[in-house]
Amino acid sequence: MINFIRKNYKNEHYITVFMTEILDNPINLKILNLIVSGKGVEVNISKIAKKLNKHRNTVKDRVNRLFENKIITKPQFPFPYLFKTFPLMVISEVNFLRDSKTKHFIEFDDHIFAAFFFKEEEYNTLMISFHENVCSHVQWRDYCIRNEVVPKREGGYPSQVLYLGTGCFEKYLPSASIKVIEENLKTKRQKTIRGVELDALTFEILTRLLRGDGIRTNENLLSKELNIHRRTIERRIEILYNNGIIGRPVCYFPRVIVPPEYILVKSLIQIKNKEEEVIKTLKNDPHITWMIKAVTGRGGFNLLVLSNFYKIEDHLEWQEELDKRFPNCIGALKDTYLSPKMTFSIDPEFTSLCIIQNKIKQFAEKSIKK
Repeated sequence: MINFIRKNYKNEHYITVFMTEILDNPINLKILNLIVSGKGVEVNISKIAKKLNKHRNTVKDRVNRLFENKIITKPQFPFPYLFKTFPLMVISEVNFLRDSKTKHFIEFDDHIFAAFFFKEEEYNTLMISFHENVCSHVQWRDYCIRNEVVPKREGGYPSQVLYLGTGCFEKYLPSASIKVIEENLKTKRQKTIRGVELDALTFEILTRLLRGDGIRTNENLLSKELNIHRRTIERRIEILYNNGIIGRPVCYFPRVIVPPEYILVKSLIQIKNKEEEVIKTLKNDPHITWMIKAVTGRGGFNLLVLSNFYKIEDHLEWQEELDKRFPNCIGALKDTYLSPKMTFSIDPEFTSLCIIQNKIKQFAEKSIKK
């Protein structure tokens, strides 16, 4: 069993050089390719059953129900190094044609993390993508236009872009909203997710899996797949974790940052006073899964928040309470409501695997040249 204890290195130059060396290693890249896609990562039914003092088959049945009804995804290793490789997050409002070519572009472009159908002014699509820097984003966009990767609309590609640095994340906690579900279950506003009754046991298992409790790595399976000794696999995964390239294995909601049947709200907020106090409060709020500092001229917004609510009126009440709690502190606000049906695609695993597989390809090409 891998002991996940992350080491802290003070020398930033050492970290950069050492991490580069780690990701220049073909064995490490092959291991990453498997575990980030979920291969060799399993739910430890026996461990959960023992902790909850329940029969193994009872726990297994509940876990299978969560997977079969697509309430959560199968476990996998997160790849936070995505934010090091692409430290620029871009939120774009664009106007695309609705056809198969656009669909293929959104689903298979290396940089696109998520896309939503929405209608605002002349825009009909909201995209979240990750890039190296502003220049690389502009080049990527120009390439898409020049090569007509996306079918061209008459009048070009109207777009509105917000640039955000991933180093400015104030909160990144996809599992935070489990507390919102818990509160809705207590007040009986909600009893099921996708037809599955969330009784006490099912909810406890769901919570554990979202937080990475009861998930194990099958080093023997990975060893057979790669023809490498299991101890080597175990040691290298620990190195990858200790250096922040991967996180602890977890299950996600299918839409990652928002539970099934919940509404995702993208909010641009202008905090005029008591910024530290407001941000601290928002950090502790379970509705919020992502929060990142922003700088944008329009409206003077300085914070982007991605939050989730069971109903739109819940968000309106929440926003009103926030305003009352911090009078004269919240200035301009701009909210975009994104329902489950508006979600075109959310797939962080795909973007992460593209980075890993491109490195494997580059390494293979270098070896051929040598």
